Amino acid sequence: MAALGVGLVVGSVLLLSAAGMYAMMSFTVSQRRREIGVRSALGGSARQILMSVLARAALLVVVADRLTGGELMFRTGPLIIPATALFMVVVGLIAAAGPARHGLRIQPTEALRSE
Repeated sequence: MAALGVGLVVGSVLLLSAAGMYAMMSFTVSQRRREIGVRSALGGSARQILMSVLARAALLVVVADRLTGGELMFRTGPLIIPATALFMVVVGLIAAAGPARHGLRIQPTEALRSE
């Protein structure tokens, strides 16, 4: 029963983390709309734009790790701590994939006209 309770708590934390990352990346993509439109207009490939947005998400995850003193990813203790950190990074990048794909659909003319 205790394991089920812990599993539910961990699952809810994972879901909240993914929702937070999705919201943060959606906001970032909407703020970078003009930049993404200019990159696309100048011939930037979809892969380059996608990597740009996902790199920003990875940077935010690394910053969060640094703010915690590196205890999330580089702890020398049991294997479960680094494995959990790696899992959270993967979940964060998957959550950022939706806003990144939305950024790929930005038309250059629409982005440049909007401001």
